[in-house]
Amino acid sequence: MFRIPSFYQENVTFDNAWKTITNFGRGDALEGMEAMNRIWEEHCASDNDDDTFFDNYIYEANAYNVVFKNMKPLFS
Repeated sequence: MFRIPSFYQENVTFDNAWKTITNFGRGDALEGMEAMNRIWEEHCASDNDDDTFFDNYIYEANAYNVVFKNMKPLFS
């Protein structure tokens, strides 16, 4: 999960989060989750601050956390 600063936190329903992540993955929710992980890793390797990341991916990061939180029990 992403540690999202309170300024960037949004309340997202699971349905909206699922749609956001699925769209981000071009129709594949798992690809959307993996793509967000790749983008975060690229961000961490860059010189950009976290505000830059969250400015660009605020919706996707919040959606990722909602999907992750709701799907986690399936993998525990």
